[in-house]
Amino acid sequence: MYRNHLAFRRAAQPFRINFDDVACGASFHQCTYILCAKEPALLAANAAAREAFGKAEPGSPYMPHLSLLYSDVDDEGRQQSAAAAVARLWGEGSGYDTLLPDGGFPAGSFSVWLTPVEDRSLQSWQRVAEFQLAG
Repeated sequence: MYRNHLAFRRAAQPFRINFDDVACGASFHQCTYILCAKEPALLAANAAAREAFGKAEPGSPYMPHLSLLYSDVDDEGRQQSAAAAVARLWGEGSGYDTLLPDGGFPAGSFSVWLTPVEDRSLQSWQRVAEFQLAG
């Protein structure tokens, strides 16, 4: 399963994940979320992890994000949720002057999770492994 994980751990360096914007999706698991900036270090770590874990499908989409809400609310509810998140995280009318500590976080490790999409309670979700990044 983790055929090249040791090579990945040696190659991957800690990096910073910066937040970009709050967005809404159309599915339960992508209801409201913060998009993460697609910066070179994050994209390189994603590519290395996909290769190491045998998930390197060419051209498969990658949307780095931090989920804020899993729900089946309608479009209006999603928009309200996103507006509330912007107001709470960046300050209403602030022009995105951040109220978040540093507007992101340093990534020094990552976890692999088993997340059956049919389980909307999330109770069956399990962390399979956690890896510290080199550096």
